[in-house]
Amino acid sequence: MKDVPLIGRPTKPVSQDQRNTARMRARYQVSRRLWIAGIAQYGSGLPVEADGSDIPSLVLQYGQQIIDKVNFNAGRVRPNFSLDASLGVDVWKRELRAVTFQITCQNLTDRLNAIDFAGLFSGTAIAPPRSVNARLRYDF
Repeated sequence: MKDVPLIGRPTKPVSQDQRNTARMRARYQVSRRLWIAGIAQYGSGLPVEADGSDIPSLVLQYGQQIIDKVNFNAGRVRPNFSLDASLGVDVWKRELRAVTFQITCQNLTDRLNAIDFAGLFSGTAIAPPRSVNARLRYDF
């Protein structure tokens, strides 16, 4: 087999090659026992191996909302964005022991975010819709 120069070899897109990602977190201590936080996340979109030549069958398989999140011309999933918020309070604190309550809302805008589309190993990944969770933590 003849050696082919590295520059002349055809390339295949790397499945996890997201060009731009950003994550910002801000936390504000309202009082000695109360804090709030916000998180914003952005991803420019992962590569897609599907060429979009048979979009009607893809719509049947994945649904129109998911197909709208894929840019077949660019060969990438469209950008995703999520905004989260948290509120926490120290309910009780004594020396090294503490009870903390926290409530978090993820994806405040309830935006449909496709993370990956028809990936070889991960399939199609969709970020969770708006959700709220609470936790009570005891440290000792």
